[in-house]
Amino acid sequence: MKYLDDVRTEINATLIIYCKEWCHYLHELVNLLREKQQSFTFIDLRFDTQKAKELISELGNPLILPVLSFDGIYHEKPPISRVANILNRIPLEETN
Repeated sequence: MKYLDDVRTEINATLIIYCKEWCHYLHELVNLLREKQQSFTFIDLRFDTQKAKELISELGNPLILPVLSFDGIYHEKPPISRVANILNRIPLEETN
Protein backbone atom coordinates (compact mmCIF):
# COMPACT_ATOMS: atom_id res chain seq x y z
CA MET A 1 0.00 0.00 0.00
CA LYS A 2 1.09 3.54 -0.64
CA TYR A 3 0.73 6.05 2.19
CA LEU A 4 0.88 9.82 2.15
CA ASP A 5 1.98 10.18 5.77
CA ASP A 6 2.42 8.33 9.04
CA VAL A 7 -1.32 8.65 9.80
CA ARG A 8 -1.70 5.79 7.29
CA THR A 9 -3.61 7.82 4.71
CA GLU A 10 -3.82 5.83 1.50
CA ILE A 11 -3.55 7.66 -1.80
CA ASN A 12 -6.91 8.49 -3.46
CA ALA A 13 -8.94 7.49 -0.41
CA THR A 14 -12.72 7.69 -0.81
CA LEU A 15 -13.55 5.88 2.42
CA ILE A 16 -12.62 6.98 5.94
CA ILE A 17 -12.71 4.64 8.94
CA TYR A 18 -12.86 6.23 12.40
CA CYS A 19 -12.09 3.92 15.30
CA LYS A 20 -10.18 3.59 18.57
CA GLU A 21 -8.73 0.09 18.36
CA TRP A 22 -8.61 -3.01 16.19
CA CYS A 23 -11.36 -5.58 16.58
CA HIS A 24 -12.75 -8.55 14.67
CA TYR A 25 -15.11 -6.27 12.72
CA LEU A 26 -12.20 -4.13 11.50
CA HIS A 27 -10.25 -7.18 10.35
CA GLU A 28 -13.28 -8.31 8.32
CA LEU A 29 -13.76 -4.80 6.96
CA VAL A 30 -10.14 -4.37 5.89
CA ASN A 31 -10.16 -7.81 4.24
CA LEU A 32 -13.25 -6.78 2.27
CA LEU A 33 -11.66 -3.47 1.26
CA ARG A 34 -8.52 -5.22 0.04
CA GLU A 35 -10.59 -7.79 -1.85
CA LYS A 36 -12.51 -4.96 -3.56
CA GLN A 37 -9.25 -3.00 -4.07
CA GLN A 38 -10.81 -0.04 -2.28
CA SER A 39 -8.47 2.55 -0.80
CA PHE A 40 -9.26 3.96 2.63
CA THR A 41 -8.04 6.25 5.38
CA PHE A 42 -7.90 4.97 8.96
CA ILE A 43 -8.17 7.62 11.67
CA ASP A 44 -7.55 6.54 15.27
CA LEU A 45 -9.74 8.76 17.43
CA ARG A 46 -7.49 8.19 20.45
CA PHE A 47 -4.98 10.49 18.72
CA ASP A 48 -7.36 12.82 16.89
CA THR A 49 -9.55 14.19 19.68
CA GLN A 50 -10.73 17.11 17.55
CA LYS A 51 -12.23 14.73 14.99
CA ALA A 52 -13.76 12.68 17.82
CA LYS A 53 -15.48 15.83 19.10
CA GLU A 54 -16.74 16.64 15.59
CA LEU A 55 -18.19 13.15 15.19
CA ILE A 56 -19.89 13.33 18.60
CA SER A 57 -21.36 16.70 17.63
CA GLU A 58 -22.63 15.23 14.34
CA LEU A 59 -23.74 11.75 15.49
CA GLY A 60 -24.30 12.07 19.23
CA ASN A 61 -22.69 10.47 22.24
CA PRO A 62 -21.77 7.66 22.58
CA LEU A 63 -20.39 6.93 19.13
CA ILE A 64 -20.95 3.43 17.81
CA LEU A 65 -17.51 2.58 16.49
CA PRO A 66 -16.19 2.14 13.98
CA VAL A 67 -17.74 4.97 12.02
CA LEU A 68 -17.32 4.78 8.25
CA SER A 69 -17.58 7.78 6.00
CA PHE A 70 -18.39 7.23 2.32
CA ASP A 71 -18.20 10.52 0.47
CA GLY A 72 -19.05 12.44 3.66
CA ILE A 73 -22.00 10.25 4.70
CA TYR A 74 -21.49 8.62 8.10
CA HIS A 75 -22.36 5.00 8.91
CA GLU A 76 -21.98 3.75 12.49
CA LYS A 77 -20.68 0.16 12.41
CA PRO A 78 -22.69 -0.91 9.38
CA PRO A 79 -22.99 -4.65 8.70
CA ILE A 80 -20.20 -5.94 6.44
CA SER A 81 -22.85 -6.94 3.86
CA ARG A 82 -24.05 -3.32 3.72
CA VAL A 83 -20.47 -2.10 3.23
CA ALA A 84 -20.08 -4.58 0.36
CA ASN A 85 -23.26 -3.21 -1.25
CA ILE A 86 -22.00 0.36 -0.92
CA LEU A 87 -18.61 -0.59 -2.40
CA ASN A 88 -20.30 -2.21 -5.38
CA ARG A 89 -21.68 1.24 -6.24
CA ILE A 90 -18.26 2.99 -6.01
CA PRO A 91 -16.21 2.69 -9.23
CA LEU A 92 -12.70 1.28 -8.83
CA GLU A 93 -10.04 3.95 -8.96
CA GLU A 94 -7.27 3.73 -11.48
CA THR A 95 -4.02 2.33 -10.13
CA ASN A 96 -0.58 3.50 -11.21
